[in-house]
Amino acid sequence: MKRTAAFLMVFALTAALLTGCGKGSGTPEGASQETSAAAGTGGTTLRITQSSGGVIDPGTGEDCTSSIAYANLYDSLVYPDMDNEPTASLADSWETSEDGLTWTFKIKEGVKFHDGSELLASDVVYSLDRLLTLGEGFAYMFTDYVESAEAADDYTVVFHLKESFAPFLSILPRLYVLNEDLVKENYADGSYGENGDYGKAFLAEHDAGSGAYYLTEMKTGDRICMAKFEDYFAGWEGKDKAPEAVEVIMNTEAATVRTMMNNGEIQMTDQWQSNEAYDALAKIEGVSVGEFVNGQMLYLMLNTKKAPTDDIHVRKALAYLIDYDQVCNTLFPGYVRATAQVPENLFGHTADGFDFSYDLEKAKAELAQSKYYNDLSSGAMELEVEWISDVPDEEKLALLIQALGSQIGLKVKVTKVPWATHVDNCGSIETTPNASTCFVSTEYPEAGAMLYQRFHSDTAGTWQQTEWLESAEVDAAISDALTTTDEAEREKKYQALVKEAGEEVWGIAVAAQAEKHAYRDNLEIPAIKRAEAGESVSTPLGYNYLFRDYVMN
Repeated sequence: MKRTAAFLMVFALTAALLTGCGKGSGTPEGASQETSAAAGTGGTTLRITQSSGGVIDPGTGEDCTSSIAYANLYDSLVYPDMDNEPTASLADSWETSEDGLTWTFKIKEGVKFHDGSELLASDVVYSLDRLLTLGEGFAYMFTDYVESAEAADDYTVVFHLKESFAPFLSILPRLYVLNEDLVKENYADGSYGENGDYGKAFLAEHDAGSGAYYLTEMKTGDRICMAKFEDYFAGWEGKDKAPEAVEVIMNTEAATVRTMMNNGEIQMTDQWQSNEAYDALAKIEGVSVGEFVNGQMLYLMLNTKKAPTDDIHVRKALAYLIDYDQVCNTLFPGYVRATAQVPENLFGHTADGFDFSYDLEKAKAELAQSKYYNDLSSGAMELEVEWISDVPDEEKLALLIQALGSQIGLKVKVTKVPWATHVDNCGSIETTPNASTCFVSTEYPEAGAMLYQRFHSDTAGTWQQTEWLESAEVDAAISDALTTTDEAEREKKYQALVKEAGEEVWGIAVAAQAEKHAYRDNLEIPAIKRAEAGESVSTPLGYNYLFRDYVMN
């Protein structure tokens, strides 16, 4: 009966997922019937799976699925290439003042939004103002450094910074340009004064971008559907085999994903499948599994404001408790042992201060020094490790910590939650678990980017930082490093912070992720192709899914 029920559940889920996408309200005027048909069923439609929780308003979200949508539906002044270096996109050229406080960008003429109207400098200004006012999503990257922006003319936008910020160019890929007129036409009542809801309701279900793909349908919590924008400013020359349409299906359940792949109903899986699932997928005829190290780190985040992980000795005990070799060789094959709190390929990386390796005796010794030792050793106090159900392999790390913890008298409670619940739990110190497993990728190739994401007070209470460090001294040191224009000095400041983060065990960097995908052999994925050629891959979240560069043979 259980097996029958399980089969029926998978069948029902698969049937629901295959409902597909029709031509929605986001379809531009004049979109061809062929393109609209491809957005529904058949045609060269690329269907992929991804984690739940994705949104399409570039002013509100910052998770993986949302970032995939932004990178394809919208454009920015510059975008990151496969080496995470800023490359011209909407911008034709730019220059900065000697003091680094003023940045002037000339934008391309004739760029069309999906509704056919022209993208102007005023749209860039509006998009920045909206992002800063909402204070959500990627706003944290701009709030401390950008004072304002102005449109000098229709094709010139000028940014005024509060202080010199060396990586300014590298954060601009997260300023997605919105169609100001379209959003304003769709304001609803809200809490932003004359701006009403600032277009939140509209942008939750529609796009207002100029990206290579336009939205055909948004099914919240289910899928994001998009189709090729024929008038894309960069053109489609040499891109004749790019997908005509894309469906991002928000489901990572292993049996459902395997069934869909086996039936040819998806062409690419998410990166969150277990190794056992990848092994099963690789056995399907016409399916391969590829991987690349992408600069994303697997962390065991530690709540530094909640007992018992507010005690550094407990945190150090956990750092010694993890069997890093087992993690990289058995639990997560292909992963690379972390050498610091930031990825090795970042400017400002240093292994100094990160002296932890698997050692139960040292773990015991650290635990014995804890002020909670009596309660912990008696079992009166336990330590909670939370893992995300959307990523089944995370359970293995949580269970490993639980098993090894029992060997030193540490009672570990393992909790499984879906991604949305985890994000909600991160909202307060009390509901944030002692420890949680999570993947974080850097936004640009400097240690300061990861230090800011992981440990600055601006990100406390988000999924990127469940440490709740909230240290004014650390905030000041990170900001000082980021605003140091001399590269040698900036590197030294980064390294000092990286060392401190390791020594104080603000969290535990476990390993660099080997991102894996199962995919149909008729699909060429740029990041995997690059890795197979022995080249590195380092992109911010979402940018290795630029579907315009994918090839469907």
